[in-house]
Amino acid sequence: MVEDKKDKIVGNKTDSSPVISGREEKILDFWSENEIFKRSLKQTKGKKTFIFYEGPPYANGRPGIHHVLARSFKDVVLRFKTMNGFNVPRRAGWDTHGLPTEMEVEKKLGINTKKKIEEFGIDKFVEEARKNVFYYKDEWEKMTRRMAYWLDLEHPYITMSNGYVRSLWRVFSEISKNGYLYKDYKVLPWCVRCGTSLSSHELAQGYKKIKDVSIYVKFPIKSGSGAGGRKIYFLAWTTTPWTLPGNSALAINEKERYVTVEHKGEWLILAKDRLGVLDGEHREILQQKGKQLVGMQYDPLYPQKISDKNSAYRVIAADFVSMSDGSGVVHIAPAFGADDQKVGKENGLPTLVTVSEDGKMRAPGSEWNDVLFLDANPMIRKDLEDRGLIYKSEPYEHDYPFCWRCKSALMYYAKDSWFLKTTAVKKEMIEENKKIGWHPEHVGKSRFGEWLRENVDWAISRERYWGMPLPVWICKTCGHQDIISSLEELNSKQKPHQTEVYVVRHGEATHNVKGIVGPAIEGSKFDRSSELTSRGERQAEEAAKKLFKKKIDIIISSPLARTRKTSKIIADIIGAKVEIDDRLHDINIGDFHGEKVEDVRKKFPFEKILVESFPGGESVRHVRARMFGVFKDIIFKYKDKKILIVSHGDPLWVLNAALDGVEEEDYKKSWYPKTGEIRRFNINNWPYSIQRGELDIHRPYIDDISLRCSSCGGDSFRIKEVADVWFDSGAMPFAQNQDFPGKIGRVKVNLNKLKKTILYPADYICEGIDQTRGWFYTLLAVSSLMELPSAYKNVLTIGLVLDQKGEKMSKSKGNIVEPFQLFEKYGVDAVRWYFYTINQPSDEKLFRESDVADASRKFIMILKNTVEYWKTYSIVPKIKKAPRPKMAINKWLIINFEKVKYDSTKAMDKFDIVTAARLIGNFVLEDVSRWYIRRIREVMKIGNKPAKKETSETLGYVLSELSKIIAPFTPFIAEDIYLLMAGFDLDHAKTSVHLEKWPGTQKPVKDDLLKDMNELRKIVGEALKLRAESGIKVRQPLGELKIRGSYSGIRKNKQLIDLMKGELNIKKISFGVKINKDIELDLNITPELKEEGIFRDLVRHIQDMRKKSGLMPKDKIVLSIASKDPAGKFFVKKFEERFKEEVNAGKLVTDAIKDPQIWSIFKTDELEFDVSFVL
Repeated sequence: MVEDKKDKIVGNKTDSSPVISGREEKILDFWSENEIFKRSLKQTKGKKTFIFYEGPPYANGRPGIHHVLARSFKDVVLRFKTMNGFNVPRRAGWDTHGLPTEMEVEKKLGINTKKKIEEFGIDKFVEEARKNVFYYKDEWEKMTRRMAYWLDLEHPYITMSNGYVRSLWRVFSEISKNGYLYKDYKVLPWCVRCGTSLSSHELAQGYKKIKDVSIYVKFPIKSGSGAGGRKIYFLAWTTTPWTLPGNSALAINEKERYVTVEHKGEWLILAKDRLGVLDGEHREILQQKGKQLVGMQYDPLYPQKISDKNSAYRVIAADFVSMSDGSGVVHIAPAFGADDQKVGKENGLPTLVTVSEDGKMRAPGSEWNDVLFLDANPMIRKDLEDRGLIYKSEPYEHDYPFCWRCKSALMYYAKDSWFLKTTAVKKEMIEENKKIGWHPEHVGKSRFGEWLRENVDWAISRERYWGMPLPVWICKTCGHQDIISSLEELNSKQKPHQTEVYVVRHGEATHNVKGIVGPAIEGSKFDRSSELTSRGERQAEEAAKKLFKKKIDIIISSPLARTRKTSKIIADIIGAKVEIDDRLHDINIGDFHGEKVEDVRKKFPFEKILVESFPGGESVRHVRARMFGVFKDIIFKYKDKKILIVSHGDPLWVLNAALDGVEEEDYKKSWYPKTGEIRRFNINNWPYSIQRGELDIHRPYIDDISLRCSSCGGDSFRIKEVADVWFDSGAMPFAQNQDFPGKIGRVKVNLNKLKKTILYPADYICEGIDQTRGWFYTLLAVSSLMELPSAYKNVLTIGLVLDQKGEKMSKSKGNIVEPFQLFEKYGVDAVRWYFYTINQPSDEKLFRESDVADASRKFIMILKNTVEYWKTYSIVPKIKKAPRPKMAINKWLIINFEKVKYDSTKAMDKFDIVTAARLIGNFVLEDVSRWYIRRIREVMKIGNKPAKKETSETLGYVLSELSKIIAPFTPFIAEDIYLLMAGFDLDHAKTSVHLEKWPGTQKPVKDDLLKDMNELRKIVGEALKLRAESGIKVRQPLGELKIRGSYSGIRKNKQLIDLMKGELNIKKISFGVKINKDIELDLNITPELKEEGIFRDLVRHIQDMRKKSGLMPKDKIVLSIASKDPAGKFFVKKFEERFKEEVNAGKLVTDAIKDPQIWSIFKTDELEFDVSFVL
């Protein structure tokens, strides 16, 4: 049978394709306007808390698709737990300190060395860093909102904030009190470009495989020669020729055997087991134990000035000398290797530092003097070659460390550094790790477990500028160390002074009475328009009486008339001199002087004037900087004096808040002076930014704070180092709570009190798998150093997103995928669903856009089409309760769905998101779309009303409940389905699927219907396969299907048999037939069957025409099926009623219709029809 379709459409086709991204934007607005996220938290307040920690990203770079990946797996769990009745606070966080920020600032400023930074000015550099940290914050927040990752973005923790740094100090001091802080001279990974050491976890993130040249170097024995005057050499192997000038010893393994061999006229000493490195023949001269070589001396390749010449250039024993590579003789340079330094200390070797901190060689007179260390390698090789001291060179491929931020090659370098003794809590970390639920498990046991077993002490100090200043003060007199835990401690340990500062706001003035804004500038046309009232004069007199006993030395006054008068009244009573400082004037609101205060506040709320200047005036921040500057000048000029400052309400308000370290968002809650009110201001020994006029616990401001030594009373000064930036995020469970230090007090932190104070520990964290060397480690390290259990109970690790070639995405390669483009093209739900179903979270993902398209097509669009189907055919407007179906297909759907709910819930409880998502996806695609919808079409189109009502209720109920199940995964389409089923639209709805409880998850009752339907579907699958192999379409009816098995459950259920007949288009099904195969299909097509097949093909053809015309199923048509052949006319007449019923035709004619909406020709082997219709 052949169909020849030549459709001609008359009129306009209706485009009903959904604009997914636009719909999602509307739903976002709906959530925002109705505060759905906040309500979800409010309705679970007081319930059991599910604790989550958000790992802080940097906002100085654009977010990428890998950030969408991690945030998708965070959000799905948090939504799931919320729907299960947990209160799930989730606070955003921003990482701000460290090299990532500093490097961005360096690029902006065009500088790349510490020397240039210090020439530029540390204060200006950190101010630029402060501006840079939130460069892309808007894009991050936009992405977070757009992808429906519900996070508290209004109250984030920010690692550079004063409150956060204060809490970090409290954590650091606790670790110090526990005895885990120390200073030592150690070899550490050193970045010559950044000018700082790195920790082991930073080091682990930067290895690259490189090709080098290794050399076998000959070290001549001192005054040694063999028979015939032959020279004797120790043969040592190295991959770092640049370290040879720093050589101070050769190491051997004293337990191994060593040989002296004659080779090419020279005598060489090397390990017997390493003779294979020699090229060509050799003759053994002598064999001896390694310990017999210990103490032998040799001539240095590059002699250095050493006070005790006998301390260096000798053979020592070392256990780490291996027989697996090299020659069995290792050159030792204590300045450039951790093992070298250790064995050097044990043997009293000098540390010869032949490279400067900037990585340049110190070798006056040599070709490589002032050359970068790696660039010196070929020069040193050539020099040794020219001197006949290289036995051979050969290529060598190995892993080499590079800086994790600037990508420069690192060198191991001996430096004074501060350390946290993580090795002291290694056992505790390993034990805690056993209790953590790792997903997948092998990451915790193998990757992370191995990392903990190889743990070394944490090099915590960084010789940089933008970071948490290490709170370590050292006395210049006695060397005592004070570890400061709080700003209050800075005050208690400050050097004594006698300075006292009092302030008073001018007495009541006429503009105060009128409720207008007073003049701010001396000499302006408004200045004399505001004088003290009689009440204001009395207030000034009362203030003077209160100040009389304070013995004020000097009064510093604003220049305005009302403050001058107040100052004069006070001065006359207390007998103090008055000075005028123009900077103490009132806030200048420019064009709005003389206007009603109430009106000005409405036009310019605090949040606006904080950062924006009044037209022709200044902002609150300007006032703060101005007042802070004058305050600092006054206390410097009048040190140890008693000072009274007379000024105005706003200036004194912001100055007091700044001095007390009040955060800007809390200014409105802080003290505001009444007219004539006196207040003593605190003179804190705290660091302030003069430029901004506010507390700032960063370099260089903190560097100016000196203390009184708690041991001898001498002067103590802070060390210059800042902390490893990973300490910031590792301590976030504590530091994100800015009231943590105050609530916990100065006593030792214990778990019981901690749990009452902060959210600890996290029930769940989720980040990239690389964080096993980063955040996952530092969280555990900090909690263990504080002698607390692990900071997290469960962790889900996320793999890398690679491009389709398997390469890591990067801007330089141009293979970055922009998330917003995907959101726009496919919608957020499709992107999220792709990540949940493509593979396990920890697996690498070879990103292909076609996979996102598949996720959209096979799940999101299937759901949308299923909902559209329900909307089109359902006779039930909304779903109120669960149905109790009688029809087998409906009963099966409900039972099957209950099982899917139960199984997916169990998977989610185990953080097995992929299994849960795939269960749901398979249910939607295979069970609902490809099976259930196919089998209910006839009922929904032409079935009797009770059957249609039951089926409408069943599908509607499943869709309604399904909306709750998919809500954590695909929040947008879940909302759409939920509101539709509840009878709401976005414009009028006040509720949300995200305020619903997770559907009940009782273990499903065992029902044979599931088993029977599964067997039925397998039989159907086999039968359809036979049809396909025979080339017979399903629309062509067949006579009989014979089944060998009895399948009593199916055989006894007429509804199931009818389902099978309908799906296979079979007239008869026989069970328990004696045949050789499991099933047998009668492929004989009788004339009657052929005729019915033509009918079905023609119905399908007409339905396609309806679809192309943009008709809805409810639209009735006048149908014309015209044929010139009498057989064709007879055929149409025979099936007339069925045609009308199947294609919703109110009338069927056999003559051509004038001006049809659509027209086409339908052909079979024997018949031809002209088909057309009108509405």
